[in-house]
Amino acid sequence: MTGNITLIARTVPNSQEVTAPTRSVTEGDATGLANLLLEAYGSRTSGTQEQAETMIRDAFRGRFGPFLAEQSQLVEDADGSPVAAAMVLARREDPQLPEVPYLFELFTASSHRRRGLAEQLVRQVMAALHENGYEEVCVRIPEDNSAALALYLALDFHRWNPDHDEM
Repeated sequence: MTGNITLIARTVPNSQEVTAPTRSVTEGDATGLANLLLEAYGSRTSGTQEQAETMIRDAFRGRFGPFLAEQSQLVEDADGSPVAAAMVLARREDPQLPEVPYLFELFTASSHRRRGLAEQLVRQVMAALHENGYEEVCVRIPEDNSAALALYLALDFHRWNPDHDEM
């Protein structure tokens, strides 16, 4: 069993080309986001459809921290179904995390991986946060998730240490 690590980065404008159109998430996306969550992570992590949808709706309602719908983004396929999404909180209600916006979920359908959608979403989230006056963003990932770690390190995230908060 491994632990989690918290990463933090400064928010910046997006200087990269947008390759797939995105839009802000809405509460009406809850079922589609739950489907995407299950498809991306499977039932071992996300539970049943009902549990996944409850978690998504709880996020919208602020159960985990104030939800930032405008900064949360999703990519849809030609049929309008979500294929990648990033859900953002103004802060995560957790005393072990910095009091900055928190990337609550970032998930991509397995059929749409390796297309740069996750990177694009994180860049757009960082830009949207920057435009709204937020200076930093953090995320918590399993320390053995090398793909996620590589993504965030490539986007200038670094390990956050509350005892040596240098930002």
